[in-house]
Amino acid sequence: MARRKRLTPRAVALRVVLFILGSLLVGFLTVFIEAELGVYLPRHFSVSIAVGVAVATTFWLLRFLKHPPLFLRDVSPLAAGICAGLGVHIARLWLK
Repeated sequence: MARRKRLTPRAVALRVVLFILGSLLVGFLTVFIEAELGVYLPRHFSVSIAVGVAVATTFWLLRFLKHPPLFLRDVSPLAAGICAGLGVHIARLWLK
């Protein structure tokens, strides 16, 4: 039976900081990419694409820094981005 690693206060603080910075990065990238794509595409599609690209970029960056999200450790950034963009697309259709 494998022993679980003990979380130190430093490790918990690092995870909290990376969670906050990752959330801010997703939000900033979504707004920026949607503003750029909004010129060429309808808002419905530009928001979905922007969320997908922002999530994929953030997951890739966190994986590059060796700190992938806890429950999505084995999920590829591309798959996470596609699922997030598709989820926003479906939600926007249902909420119309």
